[in-house]
Amino acid sequence: MAHTGSLRNLSSLLYLAPALVILLVFWIVPMVLVVIFSLFSWTYGTDPQWAGWSQYHLVFTDPVFWQSMRVTLEFVAAVVVVGTLLSLVVAVLLYRGIRAVGLFRSLYFLPYVLPVVATSTVWLWIYQSPVGVLDRVIHLLGGNGNIGWVSEPNLALMSLIIFTIWFSFGFTMLLFMAGLTNVPAELWEAASVDGANSWQQFVKVTWPLLTPTTLFVVVINTINAFQSFTQIYALTRGGPLNGTTTLTYYIYETAFQFFNFGPASAAAVIFFVLILLLTGLQFWVSRRAIQYGG
Repeated sequence: MAHTGSLRNLSSLLYLAPALVILLVFWIVPMVLVVIFSLFSWTYGTDPQWAGWSQYHLVFTDPVFWQSMRVTLEFVAAVVVVGTLLSLVVAVLLYRGIRAVGLFRSLYFLPYVLPVVATSTVWLWIYQSPVGVLDRVIHLLGGNGNIGWVSEPNLALMSLIIFTIWFSFGFTMLLFMAGLTNVPAELWEAASVDGANSWQQFVKVTWPLLTPTTLFVVVINTINAFQSFTQIYALTRGGPLNGTTTLTYYIYETAFQFFNFGPASAAAVIFFVLILLLTGLQFWVSRRAIQYGG
C-alpha cells in the first residue's frame, strides 16, 4: 500500500516537473540573482565589486527615483480607480439588457489581445502633434490643433493613463461580467418586486455579491499598472523631464542606458517589496468588506 502511494506521489511530481522547472528557471533564480546583484557595484565592462547596502543608499538618495515613485503612484491610482469603475459600469450595462452583447465583448476585449507595441504605435500616431488624429479632429472643431499630448509635461502622464485604461478595459470588463453570472437572477427579481429601482438593485444586490470579483480586479489592475513599461517606452521614453518615468522605466534606464546594474537591481528589489506590501494591504483592507455567497 505504501509502495502504491509512493508511486502515485512520484507520478504527480513528474507531471508537475515541467511547470516547476519553468518556475525555477524564469522566476525564482532571476529573483535571487537580482537580490544578489543589488549588493554589488557593477557597471558595464567592469567586474562586480562587493558594495553591501550602499547600492540601496544610492537609490534612496537619487531624486529621479523619488520622482519616479510619485509618478508611479499617480499612474497606478488613476489606472486602477478609473479603469475599475469604468469596466464595472459597462459590464453591468452589457449584462442587464444590451443586445448583441457577444459582439461588444469581443470588440472591448480585442485591444487586450493585440501586441502592446502595435497598439502603442497606433496611439503614438493618434497623439502626434500637430498631424495626429486627435489634433486634426480638434482643429476641425475649431480648436487649437497643436496640443503636445506626449511632449507636454502636464499632458504626457494623462495620455499614458488614457492608453493604459483603454488597453486593459476589455479584460477587467470581462472579469466583472463573469462575476455577474454568479449573481442569482432571483435576487434581482425579488428586489424589483419589492419596488427597488436599478440603482437600488445595484447597491443592495449586485455590488455586495461582486466584492470578491472587485478585489481580484483591483489586485490584478494594480500589479499590471505597476509593471507597465512597453507603452511608456513607445509613447514617451519616460519624458518629458522624467514626467512619465515610472519605477519600471527607472529600472530599465538605470540598467540598460546608464549600465549601473547594482542600483538597478536594488531598485528592482524595492519595487518588488512595494508591490508585495500594497497587495497585502489591499487584501487586509478588503477582508471586512467582501461578501461571499448569495
